[in-house]
Order: sequence, then C-alpha cells, then structure tokens
Amino acid sequence: MSYYYVGIDWADVHHDIHITNDSAKKIDAFRITHSLKGMETILKHVYQLTMDKQKVLFALETDKGLLVNFLLDNGFTVYAINPKSVDRFRDRYDPSRNKTDQIDAMLLADILRTDRHRFRAILPESNELRELKILSRDHKALTVSRTRLTNQLTACLKGYYPLGLELFADVKGPICLDFLQEFPNYKETQKLTLDQLKKFLAKHFYGYRKRSKPLFEKIKAPQIPVEPFIVRAKSKNMLSLVANTKAINAQIAEHEREMAAILERHPDGKIFLSLPAANIILAARILSELGDNRERYKSYNDAQCEAGTAPVMKQSGKYRHVVFRRACKKHFRDAMQQFAFVSITKCQWAKKYYRSQRQRGHTHHQATRALANKWVKIIYTMWKKRQPYDERIHLNMLKNHLIKQL
Repeated sequence: MSYYYVGIDWADVHHDIHITNDSAKKIDAFRITHSLKGMETILKHVYQLTMDKQKVLFALETDKGLLVNFLLDNGFTVYAINPKSVDRFRDRYDPSRNKTDQIDAMLLADILRTDRHRFRAILPESNELRELKILSRDHKALTVSRTRLTNQLTACLKGYYPLGLELFADVKGPICLDFLQEFPNYKETQKLTLDQLKKFLAKHFYGYRKRSKPLFEKIKAPQIPVEPFIVRAKSKNMLSLVANTKAINAQIAEHEREMAAILERHPDGKIFLSLPAANIILAARILSELGDNRERYKSYNDAQCEAGTAPVMKQSGKYRHVVFRRACKKHFRDAMQQFAFVSITKCQWAKKYYRSQRQRGHTHHQATRALANKWVKIIYTMWKKRQPYDERIHLNMLKNHLIKQL
C-alpha cells in the first residue's frame, strides 16, 4: 500500500503543512490558521489526493491539542514525534541546520516516511478516559496551586498573626480558613468569648467539649505586639489568600467527585482501585495515563519506558553506565512514583523491596523509582488481563523465580 505522509509544524496561531509520498516527492505545502476553517483546509487537500484515510499518515511534535483531536476524530492515523528526534534529523538533511517552520514540517513528513517503524501511532482512547485524564491532570495542577497559596498564607501569618497557625493543624482546612476570615487579626480574637468559640467549633464538628477550653486559653494568652499599620496591610493580603484557598478547595473537591464518578462507570475502574493504598485520585491518575486501549503497548517494557521508571543504559566497549530516563510522560512518572511510595505502607513485599534498595545505597527517589518500575510491570499485567490486584499471585511468582535461581 502506498502512503501519503503529512508533516505538521504546529504553533499557536498557524500551522505549516508538508505532504510527501513514498517516492519522497513533494506533493503539497501550505499554511493554515489555527481555526476550524484552517483544519478543514487540511481535509480538503488530503481528500484531493485520496479518500482512503488509511493511506494518510500525520506527524506532529505533540500528542495533544485541538488539532490532534480533530485529526483523530476524523479517523486519521497520527504520530507524535519527540522534538528532540526532529532536531537530530535536521543534521541528517542539512549540516548547516537551517530552520524554518516549513523545513520542520518537511522533516516530520520525511521522518514518518523513512522511520515510521520506530514510532507508535497515537491510539484513540474512550471519551470517558480522555475526560478522566483532563480531570486528573487539572486536579494535580490545582493541588500544586493550593500548595503555593498555602505557603503564601503561612508566610503572611508569620509576619503579623502567628496565632492563626497555632490553633488548627491544617492551615488550608475549612475550620482554619473560616476562623481566619471571622477573626483576621489578634485584636479581633480578643473579642471572642468562650461560648462563641464553642459555637464556632460545634458548627465545624470539631469536638468543642474537649478542645474549646485549651484553644480559648491559647487565644487569650499574650502575643508578640505588632504595629497597627502592619496588621492592616497584612490582614488584607491574608483575607485575599484565604478566599483564593477556599475557592481552590471547592474546585479540587468537585474534580474528585467527577473522577470518582468516572472510575465507578469505567470498566477498568475496579482494577485500579484494587491496588494497595490506591485512593480515587491515584487510581484515576494511573488509569488515565496508562489508557484503556490495550493495543497501546507491545510489552510491559514499553509502559515502563513511557512511565520513566526504566533506566537508560549507555554502553560502549567496556564502558557501561545506567542513567535516569528523562524522555518520558512526566504525569505518568509522577503518578507511579507517588503510588509506589504509598504502597510501602500497605504492601509488605513493596516495603521489603524499598528497604533493600536503600540498603544498597540508593537514595529515596531512586528506591521509589525502582519500586515503581516493578509496579508498572504488575499493573500492566493486570490491565492486559483485566484482572484486579491479587498479592498471592505476585508472591507465588516471586517464590517460583527464587526457586529457579537455586
């Protein structure tokens, strides 16, 4: 079968297109705007060449975005080429390293023509899985933003109102945020009576019978004096941070409800929720990054490389060195390392393996990454066979492996 290869150098405002065939003949080259009309222009040029979508292969330097979704939704095969690979190919075509958008589009088309066997096509996922991936990645971004806000709030309170940090364990928790809003400085807390404090704690189900008196004594204890103008200025900033933290807390809770609902509906949800110590958030993140298209990975090693848990081997003659894998899906790696870390608390073999890695002199992150590499292999097998986690199966495999080594 003869193919047409379409290289697209994408950008925010416009995209450059280059079309070639198996004979390396330039068929077409043009530029489109980043709009529906522009994307439909691609279809118009392609359909003038062939109506068979299987004969048209697209290459871009990204695996996400509206343009990629548009091509996948229209039934085309799309390849995501790492920008570093494109940069290396540039030397192969032009030692002077000329670079234009049109040259990059040509390189992408030619890479697909000559080295397509080295790359994997983007396989479409179910709509539920795509929604779960967006929610889980946005949830992670919101959590990072909340951490940033919490740090700013902590620094602000230290500057004029340290009492606000001493009363409740979690500064981003609802009870602490409500207290700071009602009593934004030390002067306001001095107007508080014991009965008012009891009502406030009861409203938040905080065990007011036992905790109200110690908290009241702490509130009424003398504090470091702060000049009034500092209090006025810092209070404004603190109230703004509290309002933003409350808003982001609500968004995070809404994301978690949606993620839980999708996990409950998705046929693979129970598989990932069966993992030890995997809560809704981790189960959703791992599932969304691994995907639900079983043709995506040829082996567990492909999944390990994409997750960034498998190291990179550098060997030449007597030289042999293992290094950290940087080219991977960062969200996938982050999810697997977080899961590997929490699995230590619930899984005995994982705890032993982690300790053995530390005893060999590896750092915490190296040991966690090595454990994550083991987990990717296990999760891949579960995912492929559509079976929930059963620790007995893994322990039996470990036992059989040890027997073979004797």
